[in-house]
Amino acid sequence: MPPPRHGSAAVPGAVGVHSPGDTGELDHGELSPPRRSTMTTALHDATTWPTDLHTSVQREIVSRQLAEHLVRLRSRGPLTVLDVGCGPATPALLLARAGHSVTAVSTDTLLLTALHDGMAGEPDDVRARLRLVEGDGSEAGRHFSPGSFDLALCHGVLEGLAEPDAMLAALARILNAGGLLSVTAVNGAAAAMRPGTAGEWSATRKALASRDLGGADGARTDSPEGLSTVLADLGAPVLAWYGVGVFSALRPEEPAPPRGGKTWQNLVAVEEEAGRGDPYRGIAATLHLVGEKTVR
Repeated sequence: MPPPRHGSAAVPGAVGVHSPGDTGELDHGELSPPRRSTMTTALHDATTWPTDLHTSVQREIVSRQLAEHLVRLRSRGPLTVLDVGCGPATPALLLARAGHSVTAVSTDTLLLTALHDGMAGEPDDVRARLRLVEGDGSEAGRHFSPGSFDLALCHGVLEGLAEPDAMLAALARILNAGGLLSVTAVNGAAAAMRPGTAGEWSATRKALASRDLGGADGARTDSPEGLSTVLADLGAPVLAWYGVGVFSALRPEEPAPPRGGKTWQNLVAVEEEAGRGDPYRGIAATLHLVGEKTVR
């Protein structure tokens, strides 16, 4: 990953950003719990919000879960955020809209270009807070100093890696003391849910035997226990873990209902409650863990 350039980005035409800390004042009330947070209210529109059911639910629920922990950082004012992967379910854009300085890193040029194009309609101050860098997030420790960020997002990335340790170690290194690390991963324990509900019994038997949700597409899977151990060893012990997509993942290609409507509100309420505790979080398609960097 080439050293990042302040005021510019590593993809053609991408938006420039301010240096960390070069943002305006933020109303700390906007960092309050989920339903009042600007991460989860009227910041979304049809041009930036995913249209499929599962991705829409992932973005909404992960944002709500993360917002609960951001109150721990409210005394810091605008946060410096590193987002590796920056896929469609990440709350990076919502964080930029809320006043934080976000650096988005990905090896996928097309994804970065799409993110850049999607920023075209954003206000100038939001565009100025989002910086795009083409590179490998696992090398973040080589290009950012220790303690450079208040928050690191690693969403939808681990399933494409052979092992998560190098990526998570790099992110833990660049966090400052008390900073938060938000990680999502494919839940191996949910392996049999989709083929089972679809009546694909041979695939269900195979999934039950192997606990390999990736199977067909080769994606790696994780467990909350395994990831919690890794994060603890890296000095970022887990504050909480959640399930995401308990029900929506069973119908991933279905269009999402209109945001703000009764169906959407009921869906979000059900997913939010189910993802908070056992037994449902244990069979959710996606795991979400939030760790806190400790002083070592």
